[in-house]
Amino acid sequence: MKARISEIFESIQGEGILIGIRQLFIRFSECNLRCNYCDTLTEREVCIDYVANRIIKNPVNLDYVQSLIDNYENIHSVCFTGGEPMLYADFISSLRKTKPFYLETNMSLPEQAKKLKFVDYVAGDLKVRETGNPNYDELLENTIKSFRILRNRRGRLTFCKIVLPAKFDAEEVENSAELIKDYVYCFVLQPVFGVKIDEILRLQKKMMNFKDTRLIPQVHKYLGVK
Repeated sequence: MKARISEIFESIQGEGILIGIRQLFIRFSECNLRCNYCDTLTEREVCIDYVANRIIKNPVNLDYVQSLIDNYENIHSVCFTGGEPMLYADFISSLRKTKPFYLETNMSLPEQAKKLKFVDYVAGDLKVRETGNPNYDELLENTIKSFRILRNRRGRLTFCKIVLPAKFDAEEVENSAELIKDYVYCFVLQPVFGVKIDEILRLQKKMMNFKDTRLIPQVHKYLGVK
């Protein structure tokens, strides 16, 4: 089995409630969404393996990734990110979990989510309408389904990340978040760089009425690390 992977590297987790933990990152190519603030390169003909300092032609073999996971030491977990890793749910589910698995996902593919119930951590997105993705109501419905499937429970920590651009409908965000409050450990409001945070702080205060909500920017960008 093979998958298109853009890069493999070791770094700290820079987002969410587990900021600072060391991880082995497997960044998959391709994404089913096109958010207008996204700056991630998702399409590469080659995979850059910064760990082994080599370039591999895509797609990458399952055994290659498994070997990296098995032999890596002094990390908290393996982070599957993208792009959208759920597009490669069959690939991920075929890996032996010799380290804890951490899934970063846009939560838009509930049928694929069913294949990944074994992961230990889920950092799931709740996209706002202002991301510019078409068919937003369908996207929200699928997001709710995915959170229900990968809900926070004993043995799996699931939290919801909400990236907030310069303009967003705070009332709609609050209402959408309330639909998934029972499926998550907490919410993380993540402002896009340069955004004024006054409105975000007001949103946080309102959301605290129904769930723990934290304001956490992308720390790795402040530190200048990958």
